Amino acid sequence: MSACYDIHAHLADSRIVGNAESILSASAQQGVRGILVNAARVEEWPTVVRLASYPAVYGALGLHPFFIGDWEAALPDRLKAAILAAGPRIRAVGEIGLDFCHGREWVRRQIGTLEAQLGVAGELGLPVILHNRKSWPEFLAVWRSCGHAVPHGVCHHFTGGREMARQLLDLGLFISFCGPLTYPNARRLKETAEYVPLERVLTETDAPDLPAQPYRGGFSYPWQVSVIVDELARLKSRSREAVAEQVERNFRTVLRLPSPAGQAS
Repeated sequence: MSACYDIHAHLADSRIVGNAESILSASAQQGVRGILVNAARVEEWPTVVRLASYPAVYGALGLHPFFIGDWEAALPDRLKAAILAAGPRIRAVGEIGLDFCHGREWVRRQIGTLEAQLGVAGELGLPVILHNRKSWPEFLAVWRSCGHAVPHGVCHHFTGGREMARQLLDLGLFISFCGPLTYPNARRLKETAEYVPLERVLTETDAPDLPAQPYRGGFSYPWQVSVIVDELARLKSRSREAVAEQVERNFRTVLRLPSPAGQAS
């Protein structure tokens, strides 16, 4: 069984956090060798820090644009302090970004929140996990202004076309695919996945949302990331092992993890 890696899971989500330990155990048994648990809200930060103490689990702290109401002027300092206090198992700032799917009432506030969190990531030398929906022009402007200070960025749950992927790749970003890649009618997304170089691809589940095709109708969990690996292998006409090995290298590159031989779990 090839090892799999989930760059984006919300195991602190209230719908599944009560089963987080059993989810992690089942994931390890089914070949998942790395999970980045992302926070969406400030109140999830302590849980993410706790879960990141488990073997092969790492954490990302940040404020999702859905929860912009949690923003306060002191939040960047709180974010920096929480990351420094948690230690090296917190490997990224995330999930952060822009989302205008419900309108543009909070555009300026979302942009300011994203810029502030990018500033924290740049100061601490951490990568960022990025959420963007109906906001690409604004995001690209912010990234071109601030992103140069951040070591790596991952556009999670990417569903765009080849042209947007090209622009993100030109900016040095990684692109992560999750459950929708496996949906039979996701023709444009499959074409995009074929186009993106494997050296810039990551896999995720966005647990507990966006389950892969065989699991639709229920929650997604980190072990389902293997289905995304299989679909990438099919689309790229590569072996499953080759895809899994490259995704592992990308996971380690983005999170700045040591090689397996030197890594302490």
